[in-house]
Amino acid sequence: MLNYSLVHLLVRKKYLQKIEQLVSLMREFIDLAYIYGDCPERFYGKFVEKVSVDSLRKRGIIKPETLLRKPKYHRMCNELRYKDAELWTLLMIGFTPREIMVVYGIKNINSVYVKIHRLRGRLNKKMKQLINDK
Repeated sequence: MLNYSLVHLLVRKKYLQKIEQLVSLMREFIDLAYIYGDCPERFYGKFVEKVSVDSLRKRGIIKPETLLRKPKYHRMCNELRYKDAELWTLLMIGFTPREIMVVYGIKNINSVYVKIHRLRGRLNKKMKQLINDK
């Protein structure tokens, strides 16, 4: 069995890595503001690149596979497409439709609401199947 101090050290190291990741992202935003401060259109374009779902996935900020490994979600979501799992992960960590719109580069917020509605429909169908299987 693991020693409490060892577990504490591992958890602390994990959180410190996350904090370093977020500070690095903040520094990149500050750098963008410095470089493109006089050109809002270019700043916005570069900003959207940094917060795109692909960029956040590469940085390890969005990890659908981590959420899907949890036993309470695994059976319900094991057949979801990766993009659906990604959207569901964003919703589970508290992203709003406005934030999702920016992350995915969608121009119309109604499109985000449609994506969310369809995802919830698929999830509800899976939940009903799980209940009926028991």
